[in-house]
Amino acid sequence: MELTTFSIRHFNNTLELFSAEEIIYSSGWFMDFGKFGCDILNQDKKIVYRITKQFQFWKWKMVYHIKKNDDTLSDLVSQNNRKTVYAVAVNQIHYEIKIHYKKRLSIYRNTIKIAEIDESFSDENYKDNIKFLVLDTKDVEVCFLMFSCLKIGEVGGNKKPTFTSQKELEVNEDPWS
Repeated sequence: MELTTFSIRHFNNTLELFSAEEIIYSSGWFMDFGKFGCDILNQDKKIVYRITKQFQFWKWKMVYHIKKNDDTLSDLVSQNNRKTVYAVAVNQIHYEIKIHYKKRLSIYRNTIKIAEIDESFSDENYKDNIKFLVLDTKDVEVCFLMFSCLKIGEVGGNKKPTFTSQKELEVNEDPWS
């Protein structure tokens, strides 16, 4: 298994994805008419995706409406009441992101793990950044899109604990780092 490593920097309301020292993608979120929104930009600073975060109270689900070029692409939807598993279908491919204890996330494509994101800063090389491991570089865009959705509303990487217990998070059955 050959993994490619990237770095993500979270500063205020922005995320920047780096390959070595080059920015590949960036995202920034904002509040617009009482709703959180987010734009994902490519390295040419052109908008690739627009995201709107919405909580559907009657279904008790968090939904992220994703648009590409002003056409609705899909919705990233929480799959459980704990908000630890999210799923989206893009071009008939099912993607899923699971939130684990120790600030780690796993991303799956059709039940196969394709990426892992480690926010724990335990690695000396990623002291001020987030470590992002991916099996295939073709999946970087959709993985960064899903991670950006989950980060909407967080400022500067400081997140208040929303879970009362680490036991409520998903078990990481295949940790990569």
